[in-house]
Amino acid sequence: MGTDSDIQDLDHGLFQFSPPTWKHMIGYCVAALLFLVGFITYSTSLTIPDIPQINEAELYSELQDPYDYDYGPVQAGYEPEEYAQEAAFIIVNLELQRGTIAYDSCEWVENDEGGGSWSYSFYMADAQRLTMVDRQGQQITAAFSYENSLSPEGDFFKPSCNSGWSRTLKGEGHGSNENFVMTAFVLVEEYPLRYQLLSVQEVSSFSQTSTPPEVTQREDRGRFALLGFGIGGLVFMYSVEPSLKHDLRSIRNSNQKKAKDTNSGVGVLGHEGRFFQHMGPNFEVLGAADSPRRSADKDWLFGAPPLPTSYERVFAGDGDGALIREHPSRLGSPQPGTITLYSIGAVIFAGSFIWLSADLRARDGSFFHTMLGWGMTAFVTIINLMWFYTAWKQFKLQRTIKDLPTSPIRSVAVGQAEIVGQVRPSIAGTPEMTVGGRTHQGLVLWQWKSYKYECNTDSDGDTHCSWNHKETKNGGVPFIVHDGTGGILIDPMLWEQRKGEIDRGLVVDEWTRGDWKWNLTCIGVGDPIYLLGDCEPRKNDHLEAWGSDPTLPNALVTMVPSTDTGEGSVLHYGTELDVLSNLRSTFEILIVPMLVFLFGIFMFINYTP
Repeated sequence: MGTDSDIQDLDHGLFQFSPPTWKHMIGYCVAALLFLVGFITYSTSLTIPDIPQINEAELYSELQDPYDYDYGPVQAGYEPEEYAQEAAFIIVNLELQRGTIAYDSCEWVENDEGGGSWSYSFYMADAQRLTMVDRQGQQITAAFSYENSLSPEGDFFKPSCNSGWSRTLKGEGHGSNENFVMTAFVLVEEYPLRYQLLSVQEVSSFSQTSTPPEVTQREDRGRFALLGFGIGGLVFMYSVEPSLKHDLRSIRNSNQKKAKDTNSGVGVLGHEGRFFQHMGPNFEVLGAADSPRRSADKDWLFGAPPLPTSYERVFAGDGDGALIREHPSRLGSPQPGTITLYSIGAVIFAGSFIWLSADLRARDGSFFHTMLGWGMTAFVTIINLMWFYTAWKQFKLQRTIKDLPTSPIRSVAVGQAEIVGQVRPSIAGTPEMTVGGRTHQGLVLWQWKSYKYECNTDSDGDTHCSWNHKETKNGGVPFIVHDGTGGILIDPMLWEQRKGEIDRGLVVDEWTRGDWKWNLTCIGVGDPIYLLGDCEPRKNDHLEAWGSDPTLPNALVTMVPSTDTGEGSVLHYGTELDVLSNLRSTFEILIVPMLVFLFGIFMFINYTP
């Protein structure tokens, strides 16, 4: 950093932790809550028995002698109080003779428009003793988990649903033709002999065998945990502000404290803020603008450069022609932390969602699981592509800002250029702008938005009120950017026509009248401004309309959005420090999204259960 600055150290090194503001703390707390929910969900999933996949079970046409089954150690989650630690998993067709296994119904459901439709509903009965027999008539007593460590799962034939009915799916006794035959996924314990149903699939007869539903309750609980971690990581990621923001905010907070004992004036930050210079056409000084006023939290970092007492030569240098204090050539370029908590949040978010989508596709589950997994795969891939594309644009912009030296306006050359300076009036002055009954002065570039407070009543009779956006209007006049060495004329119309990025800063004024509300963002005389674009010669009609100085080369050129270089173009409130404070390190802007993208592709291609 230059010795001419009050900045001691804005090189944040490898890792930087920036203390969060209360707004960021809200995001941190929400993320922490989601992480806690995810952790608790994952912890509880460990208590659910880990059921093998259907294709790992032994398939039989009838029940066997209990000693003939292939018993082996169970996996995780089988509590000794409920389960033996060795069991066999079999698939066999069974007929339900006694007990209730499920309920279903067909009911008319009305919609909000007064119409409706028939709706089918199905749910499994609570765990109870069920008497079942195989094709040879061998009878067993089986049940779903009495301890609710596993919920009953089943799939039965769905009757037509075009009239109202309900039924109980139960056994009607020995020899009844109304009994249900089903392919059952059964856990068999040897000591003592016990049969526990895991899932069932109705079939038409003993001669038909179908595949029961997979039992994925443990996996599903873990998947909800991954979802909680992923959303928490996303919230956490966007709650971490760029590392340089904290330092710049600290400087401005210090400025605000110093301003409490200072009288506000044109170009002077005081307890009422900093007043804009209001100008009439042809450099007529009209005095301090009444409204708006620039507050300390949005002002220069090291004090506004003094405005000239006369604007007869707006393109010429000030005094000895020295650069303003906040020029990058005097301050140097700050370096954000290579790694911040943003990277950690990004890895948690991306890793959780990539793992979740791959797990849904690759591990045991229903058709819905598979389709959901492919849907999440597409979603994550699209998000990764958009993230990487945005990251690449930010990287190019950051690289351009850092690699392109900031030109003194006096010697700015035609071509791609970067300038920083103070806003001063051109011969257009600062026309008064009135909207919503309030008049604003001293502005050269502005945008206001209007909102109306409206209430709507929904079909349930509930009334909801909110501010609804109605209109956005942009405005501006040509103005001068001056960095102490000279001035250059900027025409907002050229930036609007060529679709250049214009950042007018934060809201400086907000007011209401009845049911209407307006807010204003603007750039006024005395403000700091940063421009990245192309420097090109001004046309003759432009020179005649807005004035020039034939003796100064910088008076014959202007800055416009880049068109041929393909690089970003920015007209931004603030200096280069403010622009860079919104950016992150190259590692976080580019490398993290690229690694996440590559990891996602690897997971999708190579993941196996």
